[in-house]
Amino acid sequence: MLQEQYTAQEKSVVDVFNRHFAAFTSGDIEAVLDDFTEESVVVTLDGVFVGLNRIRLVFGALLAEFGNIDRGDSPGFTIDTLRVHGDTLFIAWHAQSQFNTFPFGTDTFVCQGGKITRQTIAFSPPRPTATA
Repeated sequence: MLQEQYTAQEKSVVDVFNRHFAAFTSGDIEAVLDDFTEESVVVTLDGVFVGLNRIRLVFGALLAEFGNIDRGDSPGFTIDTLRVHGDTLFIAWHAQSQFNTFPFGTDTFVCQGGKITRQTIAFSPPRPTATA
């Protein structure tokens, strides 16, 4: 398998993403929010969320869905594709929460100065997770 060769900017973006993903899977909303600024924008199917208070609403709902993945509250995310160019990182994923299965999702991140300045989040309609 070929090793990706990143520019310094792309390496910085990957580092921000890795930190953000680790904060999310640990269920730590304060660490998640630390990746954003008051000027950051998150765009989802539900709307446009600007600033930390509004972004907290997005991630509060996501963390309520997934819990602390690292602790085993839910199976979590599988990143199927990760692409980075310049200040932009794209992922395609699928996931399973404690409540639902998400067959396909995609996020795009624009990172500058070690922070996420823009993020989009979209996913196919979830299906209830089968119980044993």
